[in-house]
Amino acid sequence: MAQIIKIQDYISRYEQDPHHYINQFIRLKKQRWDELKKASKEGAQHQFDQITEQTPEEEVKRTKFSLKRKPKAADMKKERDLSLFNEPIDIEQGVFRNVPTDETKLIHFFKDHLYDVQLKWASSTISHISTVSHHIRYDEKLRMLARQLPDSYFVMYKPVMLIQKAEMELCTVLISPLEVICLSFLEAEPDSVYIGSKERFWEKRATGKAVQSVLNPCASLLRSGTVVSKILDQSGVDLPVKKILISRTSYIDLPDVPYGMEVIDKKKAEEWLEKQRKNTAPTKHQQFKATKVLLAYGESDSKRRQEWLD
Repeated sequence: MAQIIKIQDYISRYEQDPHHYINQFIRLKKQRWDELKKASKEGAQHQFDQITEQTPEEEVKRTKFSLKRKPKAADMKKERDLSLFNEPIDIEQGVFRNVPTDETKLIHFFKDHLYDVQLKWASSTISHISTVSHHIRYDEKLRMLARQLPDSYFVMYKPVMLIQKAEMELCTVLISPLEVICLSFLEAEPDSVYIGSKERFWEKRATGKAVQSVLNPCASLLRSGTVVSKILDQSGVDLPVKKILISRTSYIDLPDVPYGMEVIDKKKAEEWLEKQRKNTAPTKHQQFKATKVLLAYGESDSKRRQEWLD
């Protein structure tokens, strides 16, 4: 599961010490999985005991665990399903409700929990917090990247950077052990077709719909790649920067692909994603260096936590 280290202009704890939090998340992931499996087994045994005792009218107790200490009654009362978004999280404490006993469901449950933690870490520090928009919270592309890419991939999702005193939103940046990928999604109705050119606008054609004009996505992708490359070069980071236009839903007809850019449409998108998923390379020194440098250019819009104002 990839690590989300930056989202737009949200404050991120990774900006303070990327190496520390990246390693801490990996440790947290293992701890939570071990405890969750234990809680699931205990829940299954509890259900079995209830059946054998023939007391179906009794409510199955909520399964919960703590990595360090048992949560106080007052804390449990304040819990909400979205508490990871609304309340500060102690990374040494985990609380789960209704833990599935089925292994497949348990894995999905675990990934959902980790994704919530990721959003929390990518939008807050101990003293400041950014408001997570509804759009970002349920963004399918961000969720897909986090859930499907390996642990060794770091995701900067449409980061806002301060470049020569001007704010600039880049395409999504993936920092892998061996390369940096500037990734731009171009997706629409299933089996739709984008007719590309060097002009400012492209055509989008979908069955049963009128032809639509869409802004040429190459310009922003190439600009993002140029910015990232310059930042890394100036900082002595030795990692190649790729620029990829991808669509999982549509076909892209672009006769003249700009130099240094790669186009991956519906025919090859799943194959490319599968290749990334199977990348077993461990994190590298140059990767951490690139992460620190890029985060240093990130803009953050946040407010102090209420408890720090009291």
